[in-house]
Amino acid sequence: MVGLFGTLGTATSGMGANQIALQTSSHNIANTNTDGYSRQRVDMKTTTPYNMAGVGMIGTGVEATGVERVVNDFVRSQIRDANSQYQFYNEKSDVLGQLEDTLNEPSDSGVVSQLSSLSDSWTQLSKNPEMGTSKATVVETASSFADTVRGMADKVSQLKADTTQNIAKTALDFNEKVKQLQSLNSQVYNLSSSGDTPNDLLDTRDTLLKDISSLANVTTSLDKYGRASIQLSGQTILNGDERNTLSVVVGNQDGQAQVAKDGDTTAGTQTLSEDYAAGTILLTKSDADANTAYTKLDVSSGSLGGLQASVNEIQTHLQELNDFAATVAKTTNMVFTDGKQSTSGFFSIGDDSENYAANLKVDSTIAANPSLIPAGTTTAAGDGSRALAIANLNNLKLNYPLSDSDLASYDATSMTFTQKDGGSSFADAFNNIVTKNGISKQQADNTSSAQLSLLNQLEYKNESASGVSINEEMSDVIRFQQGFQANARIISVVSEMLDTLINRTGV
Repeated sequence: MVGLFGTLGTATSGMGANQIALQTSSHNIANTNTDGYSRQRVDMKTTTPYNMAGVGMIGTGVEATGVERVVNDFVRSQIRDANSQYQFYNEKSDVLGQLEDTLNEPSDSGVVSQLSSLSDSWTQLSKNPEMGTSKATVVETASSFADTVRGMADKVSQLKADTTQNIAKTALDFNEKVKQLQSLNSQVYNLSSSGDTPNDLLDTRDTLLKDISSLANVTTSLDKYGRASIQLSGQTILNGDERNTLSVVVGNQDGQAQVAKDGDTTAGTQTLSEDYAAGTILLTKSDADANTAYTKLDVSSGSLGGLQASVNEIQTHLQELNDFAATVAKTTNMVFTDGKQSTSGFFSIGDDSENYAANLKVDSTIAANPSLIPAGTTTAAGDGSRALAIANLNNLKLNYPLSDSDLASYDATSMTFTQKDGGSSFADAFNNIVTKNGISKQQADNTSSAQLSLLNQLEYKNESASGVSINEEMSDVIRFQQGFQANARIISVVSEMLDTLINRTGV
């Protein structure tokens, strides 16, 4: 279009483009405090010019070609990775902190202190072997020690069970978010395939991917339509129309895993023939015939990974606590029964090697009648040799767990065991459990702090690229306002020119 009407069209295109840009700035300002929102900008380009003979190419205005998000996908990918690592160590630190509280060392009422009191009571009995009060004191301190160890084992087992339940809840949350992502992918595809750019939906997608990354170390890829596919430990979780879920082993009975399918513990459990430990995460695939296949997954980061690593550490320390209780009980019993019994005598620990600590108690017969304690090897007055030998066990250096050969090294004459080079005393063995947990907790704390610092830096970098700056947006508002007003002024001028041309020249 040439002439004044062409100029009118050019100014109109300028008004339209600035109006769209102004509306986009308004949208940015409105979402200044919206979590996950990425600022948007309008892409503009000149329209196709026309050729005027003898003059050349004449411009015809501007058009808005699209509204795009201002994002740095690489930084957002780094944020997902850092977020996954941070959540891993944060969860691990929290659980190990609870275990640290349960172990309760150092403490005046802790296991180490009670071990010392128990040893002292045996020593006092060796000095006063005929005194009933000394024997009653031995039973009392031993019962207190056993109650503490037994209560500790129960709390550690409960912490393991609670953490396993948290894994199931987190897996359920993971599955739900993946389901939301699948639905979002469908919406994104429908709009993108029709030529639209669903910016706000893409922001929602990125927020959802960040949430998922906080739960597990997923690998993300995007197709040309903006749909997200995710993998976990090399296994497909979401890809196109395929969506798989995570299930969790919440228990194990007789070598058979009890599985909460899809992490839903309210729907009961399924029994698998495979011998998976509690806390194991299983990839779950179901076909059209409702057949379900389970594959073990190793989750290395995210909340799921942190909880799973915590369950493994809890189980390790629980077994160490069992080994500690078994060593104290078995060596005491061997001296107490003159080498005849290891699992019964003074202490009773049962036959289940995985529950020695939970079953530790003073033999009911001895507890009911402390006078039955044989303080010496003979009935001679003043013979407290056996009580002294039991007291000296507190300083005995042995390897943990206590082996059958260690028990067989018992010498009935001297009432001692063969000490092991590099072995640990009772107190040292328990302190080793506390120390290893403390080191792991401190490492988790330090790494969590470092990852949080990195995550904050990446968030700041992302905010610099995608965040809304009120000052910048207000400058744009003024700029687009002036552009709109300038083009409106051109239209007014062209209107006056057309009025002159039509009404005053008689054309």
